[in-house]
Amino acid sequence: MRVVIFGLGQYQYGSGSAAARYFAKQGHDVRITDIQPAQQLHQATIRLLQRRRNVQFILGKHRRSDIAWADVIIRNPGVPDNQYMQYAQTLGKPITNDVGVFLAELHGRFGDQGVQTVAVTGTRGKSTTTALIAKLLQAKYGRRVHVGGNIGHSPLFFLNQVTLGDIVVLEMSSWLLRDLHHPHFTVAVITNMLRDHMNYYPNMRLYQRDKERIFLGQTNSDYAVVDVTDTRVRRMIKHTSAKIVPFTAHRLLGMQLLGEHNRRNFGAAWEVAKIFGVPINTRQRVMRRFSGIPHRLEKIRQYRGRTFYNDTTATTPDATIAALLSFRHKIILIAGGNSKNLSLTALVKLIPQHVKTLILLPGNATSQFPAGILVRNMRQAVQLAWQHSQSGDTIVLSPGVTWLPLMNEFERGRQFGRYVAQLR
Repeated sequence: MRVVIFGLGQYQYGSGSAAARYFAKQGHDVRITDIQPAQQLHQATIRLLQRRRNVQFILGKHRRSDIAWADVIIRNPGVPDNQYMQYAQTLGKPITNDVGVFLAELHGRFGDQGVQTVAVTGTRGKSTTTALIAKLLQAKYGRRVHVGGNIGHSPLFFLNQVTLGDIVVLEMSSWLLRDLHHPHFTVAVITNMLRDHMNYYPNMRLYQRDKERIFLGQTNSDYAVVDVTDTRVRRMIKHTSAKIVPFTAHRLLGMQLLGEHNRRNFGAAWEVAKIFGVPINTRQRVMRRFSGIPHRLEKIRQYRGRTFYNDTTATTPDATIAALLSFRHKIILIAGGNSKNLSLTALVKLIPQHVKTLILLPGNATSQFPAGILVRNMRQAVQLAWQHSQSGDTIVLSPGVTWLPLMNEFERGRQFGRYVAQLR
Protein backbone atom coordinates (compact mmCIF):
# COMPACT_ATOMS: atom_id res chain seq x y z
CA MET A 1 0.00 0.00 0.00
CA ARG A 2 1.18 3.52 -0.78
CA VAL A 3 0.77 5.74 2.28
CA VAL A 4 1.24 9.50 2.54
CA ILE A 5 1.82 10.91 6.02
CA PHE A 6 0.53 14.45 5.56
CA GLY A 7 2.25 16.34 8.36
CA LEU A 8 4.96 14.60 10.38
CA GLY A 9 4.69 17.16 13.18
CA GLN A 10 7.17 18.17 15.86
CA TYR A 11 6.28 15.66 18.57
CA GLN A 12 8.21 12.44 19.07
CA TYR A 13 5.11 10.55 20.23
CA GLY A 14 2.57 12.48 18.19
CA SER A 15 0.16 11.40 15.48
CA GLY A 16 2.36 11.89 12.42
CA SER A 17 5.42 10.25 13.94
CA ALA A 18 3.42 7.26 15.19
CA ALA A 19 1.64 6.70 11.86
CA ALA A 20 4.87 6.97 9.88
CA ARG A 21 6.62 4.44 12.07
CA TYR A 22 3.61 2.09 12.08
CA PHE A 23 3.21 1.93 8.30
CA ALA A 24 6.96 1.81 7.67
CA LYS A 25 7.28 -1.16 10.02
CA GLN A 26 4.38 -2.87 8.22
CA GLY A 27 6.42 -2.71 5.01
CA HIS A 28 4.23 -0.25 3.10
CA ASP A 29 5.65 2.43 0.80
CA VAL A 30 5.58 5.63 2.86
CA ARG A 31 5.97 9.22 1.78
CA ILE A 32 6.24 11.79 4.56
CA THR A 33 5.42 15.37 3.63
CA ASP A 34 5.48 18.40 5.90
CA ILE A 35 5.39 22.12 5.19
CA GLN A 36 8.20 22.59 7.70
CA PRO A 37 11.84 21.93 6.75
CA ALA A 38 13.67 19.03 8.39
CA GLN A 39 15.46 21.18 10.98
CA GLN A 40 12.14 22.26 12.49
CA LEU A 41 10.85 18.70 12.95
CA HIS A 42 11.74 16.12 15.59
CA GLN A 43 15.28 15.04 14.74
CA ALA A 44 15.26 11.64 16.46
CA THR A 45 12.09 10.67 14.58
CA ILE A 46 13.60 11.70 11.25
CA ARG A 47 16.81 9.75 11.91
CA LEU A 48 14.82 6.66 12.87
CA LEU A 49 12.69 6.78 9.74
CA GLN A 50 15.61 7.53 7.43
CA ARG A 51 16.97 4.06 8.17
CA ARG A 52 14.05 2.45 6.35
CA ARG A 53 14.30 1.99 2.61
CA ASN A 54 10.53 2.17 2.15
CA VAL A 55 10.31 5.75 3.53
CA GLN A 56 10.72 8.89 1.44
CA PHE A 57 10.73 12.48 2.76
CA ILE A 58 9.29 15.52 0.99
CA LEU A 59 9.85 18.38 3.46
CA GLY A 60 9.43 22.12 3.31
CA LYS A 61 6.54 21.82 0.87
CA HIS A 62 3.52 19.76 -0.20
CA ARG A 63 2.91 18.39 -3.69
CA ARG A 64 -0.27 17.39 -5.48
CA SER A 65 1.66 14.53 -7.05
CA ASP A 66 2.06 12.89 -3.63
CA ILE A 67 -1.70 13.05 -3.09
CA ALA A 68 -2.30 11.45 -6.50
CA TRP A 69 0.28 8.72 -5.71
CA ALA A 70 -1.27 7.70 -2.38
CA ASP A 71 -3.66 4.83 -1.69
CA VAL A 72 -4.41 6.34 1.72
CA ILE A 73 -3.59 9.67 3.39
CA ILE A 74 -2.85 9.89 7.11
CA ARG A 75 -3.47 13.49 8.11
CA ASN A 76 -1.77 14.97 11.15
CA PRO A 77 -4.56 16.55 13.23
CA GLY A 78 -2.70 19.87 13.13
CA VAL A 79 -3.24 20.11 9.35
CA PRO A 80 -6.33 22.17 8.46
CA ASP A 81 -8.54 21.65 5.44
CA ASN A 82 -6.51 23.07 2.56
CA GLN A 83 -6.10 22.77 -1.20
CA TYR A 84 -4.30 19.44 -0.88
CA MET A 85 -6.99 17.87 1.28
CA GLN A 86 -9.63 19.19 -1.12
CA TYR A 87 -7.67 17.67 -4.01
CA ALA A 88 -7.55 14.34 -2.16
CA GLN A 89 -11.31 14.42 -1.67
CA THR A 90 -11.78 15.20 -5.36
CA LEU A 91 -9.75 12.09 -6.22
CA GLY A 92 -11.68 10.01 -3.69
CA LYS A 93 -8.60 9.28 -1.58
CA PRO A 94 -9.36 7.94 1.91
CA ILE A 95 -8.18 10.31 4.66
CA THR A 96 -7.77 9.18 8.26
CA ASN A 97 -5.37 9.62 11.20
CA ASP A 98 -3.44 7.57 13.72
CA VAL A 99 -6.46 7.08 15.99
CA GLY A 100 -8.54 5.87 13.05
CA VAL A 101 -5.85 3.31 12.22
CA PHE A 102 -5.65 2.28 15.87
CA LEU A 103 -9.42 1.77 16.20
CA ALA A 104 -9.54 -0.22 12.96
CA GLU A 105 -6.76 -2.48 14.26
CA LEU A 106 -8.59 -3.00 17.56
CA HIS A 107 -11.75 -3.96 15.71
CA GLY A 108 -9.88 -6.35 13.46
CA ARG A 109 -8.13 -8.06 16.36
CA PHE A 110 -10.82 -8.12 19.05
CA GLY A 111 -14.16 -7.31 17.42
CA ASP A 112 -16.50 -4.50 18.42
CA GLN A 113 -16.68 -5.33 22.13
CA GLY A 114 -13.32 -6.97 22.85
CA VAL A 115 -11.69 -3.75 24.08
CA GLN A 116 -13.68 -1.01 25.77
CA THR A 117 -12.86 2.55 24.73
CA VAL A 118 -13.44 5.83 26.54
CA ALA A 119 -13.21 8.97 24.40
CA VAL A 120 -13.04 12.46 25.92
CA THR A 121 -13.64 15.65 23.99
CA GLY A 122 -14.82 19.20 24.68
CA THR A 123 -13.38 22.66 24.35
CA ARG A 124 -11.78 22.85 27.79
CA GLY A 125 -10.78 20.23 30.34
CA LYS A 126 -10.11 17.35 27.93
CA SER A 127 -6.59 16.56 29.08
CA THR A 128 -7.27 16.90 32.80
CA THR A 129 -10.42 14.76 32.55
CA THR A 130 -8.66 12.13 30.40
CA ALA A 131 -5.73 11.87 32.80
CA LEU A 132 -8.00 11.60 35.85
CA ILE A 133 -10.22 8.95 34.22
CA ALA A 134 -7.12 6.91 33.41
CA LYS A 135 -5.88 7.09 37.01
CA LEU A 136 -9.29 6.15 38.39
CA LEU A 137 -9.58 3.12 36.10
CA GLN A 138 -5.96 2.10 36.67
CA ALA A 139 -6.67 2.04 40.41
CA LYS A 140 -9.01 -0.91 39.75
CA TYR A 141 -7.72 -2.47 36.51
CA GLY A 142 -4.00 -1.66 36.65
CA ARG A 143 -2.02 -2.19 33.46
CA ARG A 144 -5.12 -3.19 31.55
CA VAL A 145 -5.84 0.55 31.14
CA HIS A 146 -4.04 2.47 28.37
CA VAL A 147 -4.19 6.22 27.75
CA GLY A 148 -3.35 8.26 24.65
CA GLY A 149 -4.60 10.50 21.88
CA ASN A 150 -4.46 14.29 22.00
CA ILE A 151 -2.96 14.08 25.49
CA GLY A 152 0.45 13.72 23.81
CA HIS A 153 0.90 10.00 23.13
CA SER A 154 -0.42 8.33 20.00
CA PRO A 155 -2.23 5.04 20.74
CA LEU A 156 -0.32 3.40 17.90
CA PHE A 157 2.70 3.33 20.21
CA PHE A 158 0.92 0.95 22.60
CA LEU A 159 -1.23 -0.93 20.08
CA ASN A 160 0.62 -4.22 20.54
CA GLN A 161 0.31 -3.99 24.33
CA VAL A 162 -3.51 -4.01 24.19
CA THR A 163 -5.10 -7.38 24.86
CA LEU A 164 -8.64 -8.74 25.01
CA GLY A 165 -10.63 -7.14 27.83
CA ASP A 166 -8.43 -4.05 28.18
CA ILE A 167 -9.67 -0.45 28.42
CA VAL A 168 -8.34 2.40 26.28
CA VAL A 169 -8.86 6.05 27.30
CA LEU A 170 -8.41 8.58 24.47
CA GLU A 171 -8.40 12.35 24.48
CA MET A 172 -10.01 13.43 21.21
CA SER A 173 -9.69 16.89 19.67
CA SER A 174 -12.14 18.05 17.03
CA TRP A 175 -9.38 17.57 14.47
CA LEU A 176 -8.85 13.94 15.46
CA LEU A 177 -12.59 13.30 15.37
CA ARG A 178 -12.88 14.99 11.96
CA ASP A 179 -11.08 12.15 10.19
CA LEU A 180 -12.71 9.20 11.99
CA HIS A 181 -15.20 7.39 9.78
CA HIS A 182 -16.22 4.23 11.66
CA PRO A 183 -15.45 4.81 15.34
CA HIS A 184 -17.20 3.15 18.22
CA PHE A 185 -16.62 4.37 21.76
CA THR A 186 -18.04 2.51 24.73
CA VAL A 187 -18.12 5.76 26.68
CA ALA A 188 -18.11 9.20 25.04
CA VAL A 189 -17.43 12.19 27.30
CA ILE A 190 -18.05 15.82 26.35
CA THR A 191 -16.73 18.22 28.99
CA ASN A 192 -18.24 21.38 27.49
CA MET A 193 -18.75 23.19 24.18
CA LEU A 194 -17.32 26.71 23.99
CA ARG A 195 -16.20 28.96 21.16
CA ASP A 196 -12.72 28.09 19.92
CA HIS A 197 -10.65 27.60 16.77
CA MET A 198 -12.58 30.22 14.83
CA ASN A 199 -9.34 30.86 12.94
CA TYR A 200 -9.71 27.32 11.48
CA TYR A 201 -13.47 26.77 11.39
CA PRO A 202 -15.67 29.11 9.30
CA ASN A 203 -18.37 28.94 11.97
CA MET A 204 -19.29 27.36 15.29
CA ARG A 205 -21.63 24.83 13.71
CA LEU A 206 -18.81 23.13 11.79
CA TYR A 207 -16.67 22.97 14.93
CA GLN A 208 -19.57 21.42 16.84
CA ARG A 209 -20.26 18.97 14.01
CA ASP A 210 -16.73 17.57 14.27
CA LYS A 211 -17.12 17.18 18.04
CA GLU A 212 -20.41 15.30 17.53
CA ARG A 213 -18.53 12.58 15.66
CA ILE A 214 -17.59 11.17 19.07
CA PHE A 215 -21.09 9.63 19.07
CA LEU A 216 -20.73 7.80 15.73
CA GLY A 217 -21.37 4.09 16.11
CA GLN A 218 -22.74 4.27 19.65
CA THR A 219 -25.70 2.06 20.58
CA ASN A 220 -28.02 1.84 23.56
CA SER A 221 -25.47 -0.36 25.32
CA ASP A 222 -22.95 2.52 25.33
CA TYR A 223 -22.76 5.70 27.44
CA ALA A 224 -22.58 9.43 26.79
CA VAL A 225 -21.27 11.30 29.84
CA VAL A 226 -22.17 14.96 29.35
CA ASP A 227 -22.93 18.26 31.03
CA VAL A 228 -26.62 18.65 30.20
CA THR A 229 -26.62 22.22 31.55
CA ASP A 230 -24.50 23.20 28.53
CA THR A 231 -26.96 24.31 25.83
CA ARG A 232 -24.74 23.27 22.94
CA VAL A 233 -24.02 19.87 24.47
CA ARG A 234 -27.77 19.29 24.95
CA ARG A 235 -28.22 19.75 21.22
CA MET A 236 -25.30 17.46 20.46
CA ILE A 237 -26.59 14.46 22.41
CA LYS A 238 -29.48 14.16 19.96
CA HIS A 239 -26.89 12.48 17.73
CA THR A 240 -26.26 9.48 19.99
CA SER A 241 -28.26 6.36 20.81
CA ALA A 242 -26.22 5.82 23.99
CA LYS A 243 -27.47 6.06 27.56
CA ILE A 244 -27.14 9.68 28.71
CA VAL A 245 -25.21 10.05 31.97
CA PRO A 246 -25.23 13.68 33.20
CA PHE A 247 -22.46 15.04 35.39
CA THR A 248 -22.20 18.07 37.64
CA ALA A 249 -19.39 19.81 39.49
CA HIS A 250 -17.95 17.47 42.13
CA ARG A 251 -17.67 18.86 45.65
CA LEU A 252 -15.08 16.46 47.03
CA LEU A 253 -13.24 17.90 50.02
CA GLY A 254 -9.46 17.92 49.73
CA MET A 255 -9.17 18.44 45.97
CA GLN A 256 -5.77 19.81 44.99
CA LEU A 257 -6.91 21.55 41.81
CA LEU A 258 -8.34 25.06 41.77
CA GLY A 259 -11.47 26.30 40.08
CA GLU A 260 -15.08 25.46 39.32
CA HIS A 261 -14.01 24.19 35.90
CA ASN A 262 -11.87 21.51 37.54
CA ARG A 263 -14.74 20.49 39.79
CA ARG A 264 -16.72 19.83 36.61
CA ASN A 265 -13.82 17.83 35.17
CA PHE A 266 -13.84 15.78 38.37
CA GLY A 267 -17.58 15.29 38.04
CA ALA A 268 -17.21 13.83 34.55
CA ALA A 269 -14.39 11.51 35.63
CA TRP A 270 -16.41 10.38 38.67
CA GLU A 271 -19.29 9.23 36.46
CA VAL A 272 -17.00 7.32 34.07
CA ALA A 273 -15.33 5.54 37.00
CA LYS A 274 -18.79 4.67 38.33
CA ILE A 275 -19.74 3.09 34.97
CA PHE A 276 -16.68 0.84 35.22
CA GLY A 277 -17.41 -0.16 38.79
CA VAL A 278 -14.58 1.64 40.57
CA PRO A 279 -15.52 1.65 44.30
CA ILE A 280 -16.50 4.98 45.88
CA ASN A 281 -13.65 4.98 48.41
CA THR A 282 -11.15 4.31 45.61
CA ARG A 283 -12.58 7.16 43.56
CA GLN A 284 -12.30 9.54 46.50
CA ARG A 285 -8.74 8.50 47.29
CA VAL A 286 -7.52 8.86 43.71
CA MET A 287 -9.23 12.22 43.21
CA ARG A 288 -7.79 13.69 46.41
CA ARG A 289 -4.29 12.67 45.33
CA PHE A 290 -4.66 13.95 41.77
CA SER A 291 -2.51 17.06 41.33
CA GLY A 292 -3.32 17.74 37.68
CA ILE A 293 -1.14 17.69 34.59
CA PRO A 294 1.46 20.13 33.28
CA HIS A 295 0.47 23.48 31.75
CA ARG A 296 -3.12 23.49 33.10
CA LEU A 297 -3.26 25.99 35.98
CA GLU A 298 -0.22 24.13 37.29
CA LYS A 299 1.48 25.44 40.42
CA ILE A 300 5.15 25.43 39.42
CA ARG A 301 6.93 27.35 42.19
CA GLN A 302 6.62 29.13 45.50
CA TYR A 303 9.46 31.58 46.07
CA ARG A 304 9.85 34.38 48.59
CA GLY A 305 6.13 34.44 49.27
CA ARG A 306 5.08 34.47 45.61
CA THR A 307 3.22 31.59 43.97
CA PHE A 308 3.58 30.94 40.23
CA TYR A 309 1.01 29.13 38.06
CA ASN A 310 1.52 27.92 34.49
CA ASP A 311 -1.79 27.96 32.60
CA THR A 312 -0.32 28.24 29.12
CA THR A 313 -2.97 25.97 27.57
CA ALA A 314 -5.50 28.73 28.24
CA THR A 315 -5.57 29.67 24.57
CA THR A 316 -9.16 30.98 24.67
CA PRO A 317 -10.80 33.83 26.60
CA ASP A 318 -13.08 31.33 28.38
CA ALA A 319 -10.06 29.42 29.69
CA THR A 320 -8.47 32.55 31.14
CA ILE A 321 -11.80 33.58 32.66
CA ALA A 322 -11.89 30.19 34.41
CA ALA A 323 -8.37 30.81 35.72
CA LEU A 324 -9.24 34.27 37.06
CA LEU A 325 -12.31 32.92 38.85
CA SER A 326 -10.18 30.25 40.51
CA PHE A 327 -8.49 32.81 42.80
CA ARG A 328 -10.15 34.75 45.59
CA HIS A 329 -7.68 37.62 45.35
CA LYS A 330 -6.29 39.79 42.59
CA ILE A 331 -3.38 38.29 40.66
CA ILE A 332 -0.53 39.39 38.44
CA LEU A 333 -1.53 38.11 34.99
CA ILE A 334 0.69 37.44 31.97
CA ALA A 335 -1.58 37.34 28.90
CA GLY A 336 -1.80 38.31 25.25
CA GLY A 337 -0.55 36.96 21.96
CA ASN A 338 -2.18 36.19 18.62
CA SER A 339 -5.86 36.07 17.73
CA LYS A 340 -7.95 32.96 17.15
CA ASN A 341 -10.83 35.16 15.93
CA LEU A 342 -12.57 34.86 19.30
CA SER A 343 -14.24 37.74 21.10
CA LEU A 344 -12.26 39.03 24.10
CA THR A 345 -15.11 41.21 25.39
CA ALA A 346 -16.06 39.11 28.44
CA LEU A 347 -12.44 38.61 29.47
CA VAL A 348 -11.61 42.31 29.05
CA LYS A 349 -14.52 43.25 31.36
CA LEU A 350 -13.37 40.76 34.00
CA ILE A 351 -9.66 41.63 34.08
CA PRO A 352 -9.93 44.86 36.14
CA GLN A 353 -11.86 43.00 38.86
CA HIS A 354 -9.34 40.15 39.20
CA VAL A 355 -5.97 41.50 38.05
CA LYS A 356 -3.74 43.92 39.94
CA THR A 357 -1.00 44.01 37.29
CA LEU A 358 -1.42 43.00 33.65
CA ILE A 359 1.65 42.08 31.62
CA LEU A 360 1.08 41.68 27.88
CA LEU A 361 3.02 39.44 25.50
CA PRO A 362 3.47 40.64 21.91
CA GLY A 363 0.91 39.64 19.29
CA ASN A 364 -1.88 40.88 17.06
CA ALA A 365 -4.53 40.33 19.76
CA THR A 366 -2.72 42.19 22.54
CA SER A 367 -4.17 45.57 21.57
CA GLN A 368 -7.64 44.21 22.42
CA PHE A 369 -6.67 43.70 26.08
CA PRO A 370 -6.93 46.45 28.70
CA ALA A 371 -3.89 48.69 29.09
CA GLY A 372 -0.99 46.81 30.64
CA ILE A 373 2.78 46.53 30.58
CA LEU A 374 3.93 45.53 27.11
CA VAL A 375 6.94 43.21 26.91
CA ARG A 376 9.05 41.81 24.09
CA ASN A 377 9.33 38.19 25.20
CA MET A 378 8.65 35.70 27.99
CA ARG A 379 11.90 36.40 29.84
CA GLN A 380 10.99 40.07 30.21
CA ALA A 381 7.42 39.14 31.20
CA VAL A 382 8.64 37.00 34.11
CA GLN A 383 11.19 39.61 35.21
CA LEU A 384 8.61 42.41 35.25
CA ALA A 385 6.04 40.23 37.01
CA TRP A 386 8.62 39.61 39.71
CA GLN A 387 9.53 43.28 40.00
CA HIS A 388 5.87 44.31 40.39
CA SER A 389 5.12 41.60 42.95
CA GLN A 390 5.37 41.41 46.70
CA SER A 391 5.11 38.64 49.26
CA GLY A 392 1.68 37.00 49.10
CA ASP A 393 1.15 37.65 45.37
CA THR A 394 0.13 35.09 42.79
CA ILE A 395 1.66 35.30 39.30
CA VAL A 396 -0.22 33.46 36.54
CA LEU A 397 0.57 32.82 32.90
CA SER A 398 -2.89 32.44 31.34
CA PRO A 399 -2.72 34.10 27.91
CA GLY A 400 -6.31 33.83 26.66
CA VAL A 401 -5.00 33.54 23.08
CA THR A 402 -2.45 31.54 21.13
CA TRP A 403 1.16 32.41 20.35
CA LEU A 404 1.26 30.58 17.05
CA PRO A 405 3.07 30.77 14.69
CA LEU A 406 5.80 32.02 17.04
CA MET A 407 5.54 28.91 19.23
CA ASN A 408 2.95 26.45 20.47
CA GLU A 409 1.45 26.68 23.94
CA PHE A 410 3.63 23.94 25.41
CA GLU A 411 6.88 25.64 24.44
CA ARG A 412 5.41 28.89 25.78
CA GLY A 413 4.74 27.18 29.10
CA ARG A 414 8.20 25.61 29.20
CA GLN A 415 9.76 29.04 28.65
CA PHE A 416 7.69 30.48 31.48
CA GLY A 417 8.73 27.67 33.81
CA ARG A 418 12.37 28.01 32.88
CA TYR A 419 12.51 31.75 33.60
CA VAL A 420 10.52 31.36 36.82
CA ALA A 421 13.03 28.73 37.99
CA GLN A 422 15.88 31.16 37.29
CA LEU A 423 14.53 33.87 39.63
CA ARG A 424 16.92 34.54 42.50
